[in-house]
Amino acid sequence: MKKHTPAMAIFGSSNYDIAVDCYSKVYQTGQLIASKGYTLIYGVGDVGMMGAAYSGARSVGGKVLGVTIPPLLKKQCADPSIFKRGELKLVDTLEERKKIMVTRAEVVLVAPGGWGTLDEIGTMGVRFKIGEWSARPVIFLNYNHYWDGVLKFMMQMVKDKAVRPNQVSFIGSVRSPKNLFKEIARVKRQMTKFE
Repeated sequence: MKKHTPAMAIFGSSNYDIAVDCYSKVYQTGQLIASKGYTLIYGVGDVGMMGAAYSGARSVGGKVLGVTIPPLLKKQCADPSIFKRGELKLVDTLEERKKIMVTRAEVVLVAPGGWGTLDEIGTMGVRFKIGEWSARPVIFLNYNHYWDGVLKFMMQMVKDKAVRPNQVSFIGSVRSPKNLFKEIARVKRQMTKFE
């Protein structure tokens, strides 16, 4: 029987010039999860936040799985030969990409990002809510306070009863890579309260 390899997915900007100083922390996050034996699942790219996570994981010999659509592969990955056999999965739609990334991972990380990342956050919230995908910890890499406004807005939605508390129980955040696994454990405990 083939041994199961745990995985973490990461969403985030692929912009090469994203103007937030988080690259080194996302790189360290990639190193950390790879050193703990997790495969990094990401949306492909050798630039931006996703490129930082990829580079970090690779720097310690980590495994990766890149999932994307052909048009984005051309835009976001200058050299597809960075992937070894079986490490790149091309799909037809962004919806399929999101589903594979989330459902194959035990934990989802959200690095600083833009419209695509916001779309991915919303998709997870809806799919978890309706039970189409099993909920799992979603940890915002709130490096340099990047996600403060979004996290505050989520709590406002709960306060205004637009979202129920159980519908955000899977959310966590860290400001430093060193707190990641402690926060994952906390979120898992939080989620069990609503089961």
